[in-house]
Amino acid sequence: MGTASPKSASAVMQAESNILAALEEHGSRMTWPRRQLARTLARRTGSFSAEEIVAGLPTLGRATVYRTLRLLGEAGILCKTTMPGGSPRYSLDGAHHHHHLVCVGCERIDEFRHPSIERMLRAMNAHIGTELVGHRLELYHRCDVCRESGQGGEDIHMHGTHVHAH
Repeated sequence: MGTASPKSASAVMQAESNILAALEEHGSRMTWPRRQLARTLARRTGSFSAEEIVAGLPTLGRATVYRTLRLLGEAGILCKTTMPGGSPRYSLDGAHHHHHLVCVGCERIDEFRHPSIERMLRAMNAHIGTELVGHRLELYHRCDVCRESGQGGEDIHMHGTHVHAH
């Protein structure tokens, strides 16, 4: 959706550099389309869909966009959040560990951190005696705007690892 305030020029340059470095480390060739995609992603704020990127870069092939987004997800540069109904949205992964608060109405994705969640996970890990190597938490809600407008009021159901609106 990209509604946050614009990034500074130095933040865009750093993000673009990180994206290109991740692609190179993943063994990807540095083609002109991938450079264009890196520049576009570096300028983004907020979450976006692959189709929004395809629409914004009509000279790039759809397969190139999807393949590169997958590679960036594998490299830890992008976070992928599956929306109710199954459509994924992406965001550049911040430097800090975070969780996602996902609006089922407007599909806005906000990052949040809360120390009690991390404490609970450490306690759970100690209790079950395993080595927790990672986790992902996505909380689905309706933001104030969507709640007031009645948008996104359908029932949400979990099916395995996916969330679906009914």
